[in-house]
Amino acid sequence: MKQEGERDERPGKPEPLFVKVGKYAAIGLEFPSTVLGGFFLGYLLDRYLSSSPWFMASFTILALIGAFIRLVRLLERFSGEDK
Repeated sequence: MKQEGERDERPGKPEPLFVKVGKYAAIGLEFPSTVLGGFFLGYLLDRYLSSSPWFMASFTILALIGAFIRLVRLLERFSGEDK
């Protein structure tokens, strides 16, 4: 019996191309959007607190580190599904 959230995958059946493209497109969009989000949040804090460029630089670096961690986790998960 299939549980909720479980996919019906048969061994040996290849994934459709659009599923693979969707996975890697998600990675390609998530990485820069995380970094830009950190940059923008730091920029807004710097403008509000008049502390330029400290929050912008630190939030950008933190977002970059977080984006790399997320990238590694997603690639590990996706490579595990291909086996």
